[in-house]
Amino acid sequence: MKSRRPQRKQPTPDELRDTLLNFIQTHFYPGQPVVFAKDRPRLLKWVVLKLATYLDEKAVSISTARYQEIMQKVLMEALRFGDTGNITYLPAWLGRCVESHLAVHGEGYYEEGKLARESVQTYLSGALKIAQAGLQGRDPIREMADAARLLKAKKRPVKPPQKQQLSLL
Repeated sequence: MKSRRPQRKQPTPDELRDTLLNFIQTHFYPGQPVVFAKDRPRLLKWVVLKLATYLDEKAVSISTARYQEIMQKVLMEALRFGDTGNITYLPAWLGRCVESHLAVHGEGYYEEGKLARESVQTYLSGALKIAQAGLQGRDPIREMADAARLLKAKKRPVKPPQKQQLSLL
């Protein structure tokens, strides 16, 4: 019987980086592997990792799948609306496209990351409280000692209920 491994839904950071660079090379550098290799360091810094830098400065994070979705949207818009044949230096132009996109949509990504951070913090604080409650659970020795004290307590006589009716005056 074959064991089925669960398929990973989110790419790792290395896979994400390679996917985005492959997209850029395929669509912006067709047939130019040498030029792409020369521009690769700046493409990484100015394009592929720009959103990560922006979010890290804001102290928020998003999933790698969401990161890929955003970056592919930016790159598709650059392809659709840019005159890529007349651009003199692609890394600078693509970097400017990412900066323009962040100027318009960056605050929304920040809010999205902040909301995710707050929900994770709420979940973790709840889990921590549960763990602490488990560690500070009942002390069985103390409970048995309390039970022994209750058994040793002097019994008070119980007064029988009065059978007379009390007067109102």
